Amino acid sequence: MTVVVQRSFVIRRGSFKEFEQLSREGIWPYMEARGCKIVGFFTNLHGGASNEVILNTAYASMAHWEATRDDAPLPADADDAARALHGAYLEALLARRALTEVSSTRVFR
Repeated sequence: MTVVVQRSFVIRRGSFKEFEQLSREGIWPYMEARGCKIVGFFTNLHGGASNEVILNTAYASMAHWEATRDDAPLPADADDAARALHGAYLEALLARRALTEVSSTRVFR
């Protein structure tokens, strides 16, 4: 069963451009190579200034989501694309964490 994970990030003010670039260039290519689908990446348009970013990502199942968590090792059967992107993913993940003040996750089916 497909699940969509909504992740909310409260990031340091003024860091959106760097946060988005780290996500787009360093994290998402690896996640997509692992079979994830980035569905949406949002900031507040109406209702006042905000430093919250919302990311929606689709996964094939709960097990798929769990297998792609930050602390999950690269699987032995990972394809060449995922292997090639893994190092950049880890670097971007650490850099993006440094910009993140608070993060929360909700999983939808």
